[in-house]
Amino acid sequence: MVVYMAKRITFLRLSEDDKELLQRLAKYYNIAEADVIRIALKEFARNHKFLADNE
Repeated sequence: MVVYMAKRITFLRLSEDDKELLQRLAKYYNIAEADVIRIALKEFARNHKFLADNE
């Protein structure tokens, strides 16, 4: 099975501390930095009831 995914590029301006935290989390969980950001966004939205209102 071949899966083709559209490549999306988003630039984020992060402080050096945030970049380090992002890299440490990705390495600790053995996932991509983009996945860390994706998970954090979804968790933030759930914690603030954003997804419940828009699903």
